[in-house]
Amino acid sequence: MTSFRDLTTSQLKRIVVIKEKIEALQRQMESIVAGGGGGEIPIPSAGEAPVPAKRILSAAHRRKLLKALAKARQMRWAKIKGEAATDAKPAKKKGRRKNAAGNSERETAVRETGRGLVEHLDEIGRRQGHAQLMQYLMNLRIHYTEESRGRDGGHGCPVEIRDPFHADTTPDWLKLAREQFPALGEAIYSFADRHRNRVLRRHERNADIAGLTNFMDVMAATSKVLFVYLRRGVLNQPQVIARMRDYLNIFTGKFPAVPEEQTTGYLARIYSNHKGDPGPLQKTLEEHNVSGHLRALLRVAQVVRGTADASDLSHAASQLPMLVDQITAFENRIGLGRATAAQIGKALEGYEMLTRQELELWTKDMA
Repeated sequence: MTSFRDLTTSQLKRIVVIKEKIEALQRQMESIVAGGGGGEIPIPSAGEAPVPAKRILSAAHRRKLLKALAKARQMRWAKIKGEAATDAKPAKKKGRRKNAAGNSERETAVRETGRGLVEHLDEIGRRQGHAQLMQYLMNLRIHYTEESRGRDGGHGCPVEIRDPFHADTTPDWLKLAREQFPALGEAIYSFADRHRNRVLRRHERNADIAGLTNFMDVMAATSKVLFVYLRRGVLNQPQVIARMRDYLNIFTGKFPAVPEEQTTGYLARIYSNHKGDPGPLQKTLEEHNVSGHLRALLRVAQVVRGTADASDLSHAASQLPMLVDQITAFENRIGLGRATAAQIGKALEGYEMLTRQELELWTKDMA
């Protein structure tokens, strides 16, 4: 129903005229009831225009009417101006919209490549607390893409990473939220599993070599979050190592032992699709340092398996022997070749979670 204040001046004037007609007819009816006016109400003929009864408004009544008209006009213009201002606001702000932590460039990099995710989480936790951080993790989706690009190129903007990064350094905001570790841990596991199922397994099903960069970006981002929050005491070793095993199995895969079985794994399925022409495939794998990334993730898993908080490297080389043999056999099967210490070190640099001294220790006596 239209409000009185939304009516135009013309509409209000028409209402006054109609009201005056009603009042005139009402007076005629009262006159008939009282026995005057000949007992009939004059009805105009078809060709005769009705002449409205005129009523002279009192000064007080006229002032009230003018006030009402002025007020209605004022309110109507205020409403029009308000709507115009609201419509104009989006036009003033161009460019990227800032996220909860106030850094649109980092948010873009995180959502497109996963780069700088841990640092971004630290910033959200510092500014808004653990509750907002968990909400962000539950809603975060790193983009899936099958666009071919260089491993060190890609979308997004350069991300400023704190150097050196100490994975075992617990931020002050996280120390204060220690009682929330179980809930935060579940949010991290959910994030990791969501990207395993919606990105890594999707690449495995599609087996398109053009998605290789995106696969390794997401694998590195989720592995880093798991590793760092294990070192900070939020996650536990069995949960983290189980997920890293999954990543390695999805990355490599298995070839069928009998004809009825299907090839599994991202690289195995790509190899099967290009078996007739392995030359271009080998070149792409070398350009993306696939052997280095495969052995880098294996070393992360070995370090995690070695101690509950992934802080001891002394026994890393002897950990997960069956998985090591499985990956070695896979490398030989597809002709990938064993990665050098330099290739593994370069891949580990992409995780951006080790100091220079730690990186040297991790790659010592490898390959």
